[in-house]
Amino acid sequence: MGKRRIVITGIGVVAPNGIGKDAFWESLINGQSGIKKISSFDASSFPVQIAGEVKNFDACKYMDFKTVKRTGRFTHFAVASAKMAVKDAKIEKIFSSDEQVGIYIGSAAGGRDISEREHINLREKGLQRVSPFSSAAIIANSAATEVSIELGYSERVITVSTGCTAGLDALGIAYNELEEGKIDIAVAGGTDGSVTPLTLGTLCKAGILSLHNGDPSKASRPFDAKRSGGVLSEGAGIVILEELEHALNRNAGIYGEIVSYGSSTEASSLFETDANGNGFIKEMGKTLDQACLKPEDIDYICAHAPSDIIRDRSETLAIKEVFGDYAYKVPISSIKSMIGNPFASAGLMQLIASLMTIKEEVIPPTINYEVPDPKCDLDYVPNKARKNQVNTVLINSHGFGGSNASMIVSKFNQILK
Repeated sequence: MGKRRIVITGIGVVAPNGIGKDAFWESLINGQSGIKKISSFDASSFPVQIAGEVKNFDACKYMDFKTVKRTGRFTHFAVASAKMAVKDAKIEKIFSSDEQVGIYIGSAAGGRDISEREHINLREKGLQRVSPFSSAAIIANSAATEVSIELGYSERVITVSTGCTAGLDALGIAYNELEEGKIDIAVAGGTDGSVTPLTLGTLCKAGILSLHNGDPSKASRPFDAKRSGGVLSEGAGIVILEELEHALNRNAGIYGEIVSYGSSTEASSLFETDANGNGFIKEMGKTLDQACLKPEDIDYICAHAPSDIIRDRSETLAIKEVFGDYAYKVPISSIKSMIGNPFASAGLMQLIASLMTIKEEVIPPTINYEVPDPKCDLDYVPNKARKNQVNTVLINSHGFGGSNASMIVSKFNQILK
């Protein structure tokens, strides 16, 4: 029996620069930033007063009012994205059949908004004002569980929490289990709703956020010499994965095929990244090897690049090491220039952007690229989207604790060479 091929048939996304795949994609190719002044709480006393908040999001469009009140923002985003993906894939009826469906969702922070809210209630109003539902709502698996409840499926539900790589790791686990024949369909992705006072405060103290408060849309500037840090963000991305024959048998639309996935950890520091890019070197090399691809087979790299001085340089070093001279020829861009860093959903938003790049043959730009950094000297598709045929994309993700994940997706070709 040959290797089972895994394809992506549905997309759902809730992002700071667009809700739904069409709005998200239009914002990306038009270079529109979702970074603005924080509006969900008073951030005037913080040195950083900007974030990638999801605007005009009504959770009650996707969940009943009581459930919305009892659950956290990351759960709302996950349910909304999952329902969009299911609708996009046209698989609503499958959840009442005998299909083997798995739900795999990553989150870095869980229901942090609920934790902060209930701590304030306890401190200021006493135990009697603490919600009895909060203990379940704050834990990382509440998003995946609620997605399962809302979709009407509850047999195989898995939560992944590996920091900012959690979304891509959840997708990778789903991909592996589909390959092994454990399931026929997967609902997989990442979600985080971490634009909260405490999260912002801890990242301010860590000194890793941009202080560019005057013009929020220009704050996130990956690879640019004047970058001063990343931008806190939020959102979710969920996709539907299927075994190829299953998708073909129901005449599903196919966005692309997952060719390879790999993950690892640098295991060197909980707080710092390897400035030499060794983690990325190992991960990208392994992912290419697993796919039996050469660097020249990659048409576009959707970079992790969070607008951090060290991390942008280390990823650039890693790409040069793995790709050799071809590193100067392959287009690279960072959509975090427009969405900030939405933790576990970042990798999924990158995946969705990559699938749309393959479909539409347009590479989204790295905006705010104005002053070249001599140590970041590759082709970052600066400021304007580029018309370019793209068949195969490498996606990179990195997180606190040294976690690394890479995935290769390609245009679907029914007959492999």
